[in-house]
Amino acid sequence: MSGARSAHGAGAVLTIDLSAIVANWRLLKARVGRADCAAVLKADAYGLGASRVGPALAAAGCRHFFVAHLDEAIALRPHLPPRAAVTVLHGVPPGAEADCAARGLVPVLNSRPQLHAWRAEAARLGRRLPAIVQVDTGMSRLGLSPLEVEALAADPHAFDGIDLVLVMSHL
Repeated sequence: MSGARSAHGAGAVLTIDLSAIVANWRLLKARVGRADCAAVLKADAYGLGASRVGPALAAAGCRHFFVAHLDEAIALRPHLPPRAAVTVLHGVPPGAEADCAARGLVPVLNSRPQLHAWRAEAARLGRRLPAIVQVDTGMSRLGLSPLEVEALAADPHAFDGIDLVLVMSHL
């Protein structure tokens, strides 16, 4: 034996049933009533293929998609309708704000430097840019601290140029 494993050597086969994924999304959407129901497709839709799962969910009516990193959003964007919102959970890497804005992506702003850079990009473009702000409510993982939130709340210009779509936390 050469040591190479065949494709069937693992003894398992993964069947991706897009209709089941869509049915699950529809079930959740029905349970939330008029609220939006988003899809999280980070890590290539958890290994299922974001370029296949995303369009199937979009065809079913899903309009909000979340990924972890900017490169995932860039890869997913062409597979979705133009009006679908693609949100980057980890925000925009420093220096990539223009690319993010040009592609119509929505960053989750997790830090004051991300907020300042996104605000500067909005000023450079002369238009408001959508964003979500994440507040750290105890996981100490991502998000603005309570002290940072208080400071931003006291600053009347903290969100100049930013269309604040949502405030979120990871519980």
